[in-house]
Amino acid sequence: MKNYSFVPLIIGGIIFFFGCTQEKPILPEKIFTLTLKKQLTGEEAKAFVDNLHFKEVTPENNAIGFYEGEKGKAIIYVTHYKDAKQAREEGQRMIEKIDQGNPVFFMGDSLFVNEMPVYRCFGMGETHFIFSRDNHLFWISSGTMFAQKFLSAYLEYIK
Repeated sequence: MKNYSFVPLIIGGIIFFFGCTQEKPILPEKIFTLTLKKQLTGEEAKAFVDNLHFKEVTPENNAIGFYEGEKGKAIIYVTHYKDAKQAREEGQRMIEKIDQGNPVFFMGDSLFVNEMPVYRCFGMGETHFIFSRDNHLFWISSGTMFAQKFLSAYLEYIK
């Protein structure tokens, strides 16, 4: 008679291994005090961003999270690039366009939040943050009263 008492250990190890290697979603269900109310990805997200700019500006691999809560609203835009270099370069290109005198955004400056370099500007009644991490380029638009706290919580989530 064979002893198969080791089988649960092997199955448990496999589940643990794959559970630990699975990445968490780039758009969490809840961040700071806000809850994810709507999410767009792929072609739908691309169309949304392109419509904001009245022209094609982004590749297809995007995700957008719309957050709401008692404190207000925020949006996280994420564009996925082939590598970190391209994400940084595209972010820098966006920042340069804003700094050259974009009529919608103003008072752009660079700062560190959670030890991460972030570009911040204001416009349309919100605070906006641009930064890249790995192969992702992020643009966060948030209510100004809680913007830095929201960003800090999100940076902690994605680190």
